[in-house]
Amino acid sequence: MPNRLKKALNLLHSYWDLLMARTEQHALPVELSLGTTSFCNLKCVMCPREGSDGNLTPFDDHLGMEYFIQMKPYLERAREISLYGLGEPMIDRGYFEKVRFVTSHGADVSLSSNGTLLDEKRCREVIASGIKAIGISLDAVCEDTFKQVRPPGGFDEILENVKRLARIKKELGSPTPELHISFGVMKQNIQDVEKFPDLGREIGADILVVHPIIYQSRYAERTLGLDREVIAEAAGRAQKRAEELGLRFVYWDLDSGTFLKSLDHYNAHQEELNPRETRANGGKPKAYCHFLWRNAMIQGKGELFPCCYLSNLKVGVVENGNLRDLRNHPVLSNMRRSIFEGDPPPPCQTCPQMVPYSRKQILKNAWRELKQTLRHG
Repeated sequence: MPNRLKKALNLLHSYWDLLMARTEQHALPVELSLGTTSFCNLKCVMCPREGSDGNLTPFDDHLGMEYFIQMKPYLERAREISLYGLGEPMIDRGYFEKVRFVTSHGADVSLSSNGTLLDEKRCREVIASGIKAIGISLDAVCEDTFKQVRPPGGFDEILENVKRLARIKKELGSPTPELHISFGVMKQNIQDVEKFPDLGREIGADILVVHPIIYQSRYAERTLGLDREVIAEAAGRAQKRAEELGLRFVYWDLDSGTFLKSLDHYNAHQEELNPRETRANGGKPKAYCHFLWRNAMIQGKGELFPCCYLSNLKVGVVENGNLRDLRNHPVLSNMRRSIFEGDPPPPCQTCPQMVPYSRKQILKNAWRELKQTLRHG
């Protein structure tokens, strides 16, 4: 069966799971988040490797090519693949071999990088490999701020790397990859947010992304923390400037405390292993989680997590064709049930992945996405 048809059928199954409000998913993931490596060459202050109260994401691991070959049945059915995780992908010498393998199955691939290793050769490989979008995390507009939040620094060199990528892309007349520049806001860099759009225009960004960081420890909350409203106000001023410059701007209104709320809620998560009875929701609005519905986050040596915000819950290891079973683990099924009932657990209540449950809108989205899949694969 052609991959395009496999993707379309899996997409239909996935939307049917959602329309039926199934807590257990019959479909395979429409999206995959695959971290090829968790090695990194920076020591960012917001990263769990520099301090975490319970993050279980493995550090300093590679997913080898042999693992990706085992993932073929899932790659054939997924529409989008985020080929990165906790580490810096460019450290992985086999990265572009994996990209080519994934894109050969018709999925759109995105990449996130710190930009430190984007030399001429890698820039050309990024463009030639078929990556649809690349995100570069800067979190600053100058070296002084950058070396505070992303030690040991090297801001100017990274800017030159990003400019190089934009220049080569223009020289080759390539529409891809779309260049996303991101800014994670914290106490140490709040003063740089409003200047971020001007930097984005200077280096040739296609989209600017601003978001609060997620605190990985109580210490990070104390030393990096800002009120959500303060961040939103600064982002609003940056968005106004971006509009003046004609740049696309996205604000992810993340709850910085999501991970810490998950620690509080799931410290005794053994209680969540047994499905509970469905109960009346008292008129609360129903919702669904975009991530739990259609995504699978796989890191380290194949460990599956509920999502990138709840990295204190390791569901199991994806191996021997067990991904569907792991996605229907009682912990994940109970989370879906709670959200469908309008009673989401605390870490999910203010998450932007939460979507109001509207069958009319779901059907519209399904029809639009199915047409795109059949047209482009």
